[in-house]
Order: sequence, then structure tokens, then C-alpha cells
Amino acid sequence: MVEIPRKHLEEKAKALAVQGEWASFIDILVLLVFGVVLFPNTDGLVDLVAIDAFLAYHYSKESPVVAVLADAYDIFDRRCEKRGARIVCCTTVPYIWLVSHLFHHESRPVCPLQGHRMCVEKGEANWEQLLAGMVEASINWFPRWKEGKAIVLSSCERFSNVPLMGTRGCINYNLVLAIRQLDYPMRGASSEESIMPFIARGFSGPNVRMFQRV
Repeated sequence: MVEIPRKHLEEKAKALAVQGEWASFIDILVLLVFGVVLFPNTDGLVDLVAIDAFLAYHYSKESPVVAVLADAYDIFDRRCEKRGARIVCCTTVPYIWLVSHLFHHESRPVCPLQGHRMCVEKGEANWEQLLAGMVEASINWFPRWKEGKAIVLSSCERFSNVPLMGTRGCINYNLVLAIRQLDYPMRGASSEESIMPFIARGFSGPNVRMFQRV
């Protein structure tokens, strides 16, 4: 497996900054973001997964958003299956999701990042108090920055749900059906097939044909 020590990349970035090689410096910095923030699979190392995702973004302009979301869903599914399992994913994703549903603002943020910046910084004790006092009525089930956007993906071509391809495999995104029904009721009840969990881990063996379909 190809892995690059994080320390080595940081030292290289510092040297490039001193030399004024800003184009190369930015490339190294983006690679560090991919390896440390978006796809943090191994402590102290930027592994092949992060490198591949960076190259796809750098040369083909492929967005890493879908892979990040899929990895986040996958790691939480693993965490539910196995207690004590370590959460290794882009933790910024669930954090922004959390604050966008727990904090209410008088103004209307146009995106979750803007809403995140508007939240008051909280310490550990404040978070414990906030979460302990949560009730159904205090949760912002459908963030205000989504208002007016009725188009929500609930299926994808021949799939009755939305399969997301990540770095660990594929997992479907069926939670959106429940969210959509809160504000934009669908015609009739959701089919059992559309809300069935679909998880395919690994990229070999019987999963190959499914991944080709996705």
C-alpha cells in the first residue's frame, strides 16, 4: 500500500512556501486536506485512498463530496454494529449536520456552513446540557436553508434508493425519504424496497457487478 507520512508532506509544504513555489505548495496543502480531514484512514499517514481521491479531483475535477458522505454513513453503520468501534471519517460532516438541526437562527442561512459559523462556541459541559435537554419540538428537522427546495433525490435510475460510492464500498441513502416526508409528503407511502438498507463493503468478489451498475 502506498502511504506518505503526514510529517513529510508538511515539511515539503513549508519548504515550498519558503521558495515561493505557490502552485506546488497548494497541491501539497490540498493533498494534506484530503488525507487528514476528508479521508483520515491512518494516523500520521496520507494513504492510497486519499491520494486517489486527490488525483481524481486534481485531474478530473471529480467532487469528493459523495465519497465523504458515503464514508460517513458507512462508519456510523459500523459503529452501530460494533460498540467501541472507532469513528474514522470526516468528522466535520456530522458536526455541521448536528448544528444545522439543533440551532435555530432568526435569519435564514443560505447554506449549512453559514449556519455553522453563526453558532455560539460551546464547551463540553454546554454540549452535554444542550443534548440532555433536547426534545422533539426543539429539533430543526428540516433546516431553514433548505426551504423552498422541494427537489430531493429519493431514487437513482434503476435503483429504488440512492446508492453512494465511497472509499470503503457502497451504502444507500434512504434516510432522505423520511426527511422529505416531514416537509414534502410523497404520493403514497414509501415502498419497503426503497427504505431497505443496502451496504456492500469492499471492492472485490460478488460486489463487483453491483459497483459496475452504480
